[in-house]
Amino acid sequence: MYTPKYFQENDWNTVSEFIRKHSFALLVSIHGGEPFGTHIPVELEETEPGTFVLRGHIANDNPQSQDFTSGQTFLAVFTNPHAYISSSWYEKEKIPTWNYIAVHIYGKLRILTEAELTDSLTKLMDKYESSSKCPVHISDIPEKSLQNNLRAITGFEMSLDRVETRFKLSQNRNDRDYHEIIHQLKASGDSQAAEIAEEMVKRRKAEQ
Repeated sequence: MYTPKYFQENDWNTVSEFIRKHSFALLVSIHGGEPFGTHIPVELEETEPGTFVLRGHIANDNPQSQDFTSGQTFLAVFTNPHAYISSSWYEKEKIPTWNYIAVHIYGKLRILTEAELTDSLTKLMDKYESSSKCPVHISDIPEKSLQNNLRAITGFEMSLDRVETRFKLSQNRNDRDYHEIIHQLKASGDSQAAEIAEEMVKRRKAEQ
């Protein structure tokens, strides 16, 4: 991913927090000589202090599952939020742009054992059911139904061989334009614009 130096984010805590918050990813491989992508939840896990992997699963009927034993490098793309930046918010310049956050992770895949897959699904359900009024746990699923579903999917663990980031948040703008962009994004009423504004506020405070 092309990223000018001033848009790079090198703080792992910031990057890992973003991945965990925006964990619905695009998993990309080369299948039949062409790029192939699957949109799935992919969770960041720390297997031991300082060592991280990505875990997820796809349906066996998905042709991409055939690539899991190919030995190729996979790409996981995490993105959101994003917001249009109007040039009318600038003091002088008249070229509009787009602010956004994206993280690309490249790595090799290992197929999970049934026990590892069950553990991964348990953690996934617990995470997303936690806000439900009546949360469902994996233990609530009848054993036969659970086993049928386990046989229909393949779980994977992906190494983090290379991490690329682009936190494009108007870091190259002067203070006047920067704060006007924040003001306009907050006033837009758009949730993604508000999230971009929040990220911008945190960054300019940290620089002071």
